[in-house]
Amino acid sequence: MADYEFPDDLRDAQLRLHQVRSAYRALCRELPWSVEPAEGWTGEEGHYSSYRREFPESPGWSEEQRAEEARLRELVLTLSIEVSTHPYWAALTGPDVVKARMALKHAEHAGADSVGGAPARADGTVAASGSGGDGSGCEAGGDGGDGGDGGDGAGREAGGDGSGRDGAAQDAAGGGSGGAPPMSSAAA
Repeated sequence: MADYEFPDDLRDAQLRLHQVRSAYRALCRELPWSVEPAEGWTGEEGHYSSYRREFPESPGWSEEQRAEEARLRELVLTLSIEVSTHPYWAALTGPDVVKARMALKHAEHAGADSVGGAPARADGTVAASGSGGDGSGCEAGGDGGDGGDGGDGAGREAGGDGSGRDGAAQDAAGGGSGGAPPMSSAAA
């Protein structure tokens, strides 16, 4: 890919977006399958298979988990908007926009840990570590820059391998965390 001279604030926002997404995915991997307390259940036998999926009882999300999920989801949305509406993009046209966007997503930040390292919180402290791209978790929003990071705004990303928590695909990068039942709209 061509080398681009990205402004420092744009590069910093993109790095922060990677870190916050990683923290969000890590949190979502740890959350119970249901936002509200729910009984366990066994799925029906598949049409072409005798496999039955079983789900344990879910205690639901605590108030702290709800607050952290909402905070991280809002931060992902804010940073996505900051990156995608940066004035830098106005100087590019056609395929150059896509190429530059992809270059920014894969650019290393000078003096920073590599993308996917321990993500920072809004206050600058380090949060839980995450893989930064395995596709598991409950993605919402996204910047949509290359079709692989943009979400559907409904609490899950579109695309993926069809094995997400809500029984549908979860993240264009693949991965989902199992075919658990849909979560309530409180999580979205």
